[in-house]
Amino acid sequence: MVEFEILEPATVSFPDDVNQLVFLNRAPFSIDIWAADNQVGMDYRDLIILDTLIVNNLHRGVLDVLRHSPAERFRRPIWLSDRRIDTSLLEDLVLTKREVNEICDSIGGDAIISLEFYTASVQQHFDYYRDEPEEIMNQYFEVSNKVQWKIYLPESPRPYDSYTTIDTLFFPVIQDGGLLDYTPGLNMVRDLFYDSGYKYGTYLVPVWNRTSRVLYRGREDSLKLAIKYTDNGDWESAFSIWKDLTGSNDSTLVAKAFHNLAVYYEVEDKLDTASMMVDLSLEHDTLDTDRSYKEELEVRLLNKKDIERQVRVR
Repeated sequence: MVEFEILEPATVSFPDDVNQLVFLNRAPFSIDIWAADNQVGMDYRDLIILDTLIVNNLHRGVLDVLRHSPAERFRRPIWLSDRRIDTSLLEDLVLTKREVNEICDSIGGDAIISLEFYTASVQQHFDYYRDEPEEIMNQYFEVSNKVQWKIYLPESPRPYDSYTTIDTLFFPVIQDGGLLDYTPGLNMVRDLFYDSGYKYGTYLVPVWNRTSRVLYRGREDSLKLAIKYTDNGDWESAFSIWKDLTGSNDSTLVAKAFHNLAVYYEVEDKLDTASMMVDLSLEHDTLDTDRSYKEELEVRLLNKKDIERQVRVR
């Protein structure tokens, strides 16, 4: 098995003339964004603390993705805030074309990414089970949210894109009757909203993700030696062995050699050649992993043009 990073495209594709992103916080500032039982005893000061924590970590999650993405033009967004105080008709209160144009013209923005609203809930749970002669308790917190974002473009009469995340995290306090070393507090809310912001960031820009591929070792001494070379970072020596094995009379061995060559070329980001190597592997034998590997390479080839357009230097 070999692990390496692959670049995956953003889900949303901005028009080519979009270079400067503007993040606008329009989320209502109201206790009503919390679940009803969480509102009990909550005052204005509590709301300020929690709202600041939530918004900062949403933005921090998004920004961490933008800063590490190869789409360099999006690494320095502009941050604005224009909070609402009502929580009614949230889905309908979109920015007008005039409002979008005025914001973009005033600060030089090309697209507005708006935090439209969020909701939050913190629930405490107790579970019991019997382990004779005692009844054992588990205690944990369930923290959940819903966050909606919209993208607006100048001169457009309606939002360019809308995306909603719904996330939940669980934080144990007592596990199998034993009190854990830490007590979750505000970090529960912080972690949840950071994760939601990070998720949305990966929706906006291409990101590097780790993947893994099978390398065939087999029983043959040559395949075993090639793997030793790859373990030591000497892929060129391994390549020579696999190339020589493609001339073998053993069709299964040939298929394994072509498969390993495909992985070599994929690591080198030569996806077309990697795909050809998988085809040659399938011609000699039907290896368990090759059909799914072929599909993954086809997806990467389809994504390649999108990635090139999304990351190209302006």
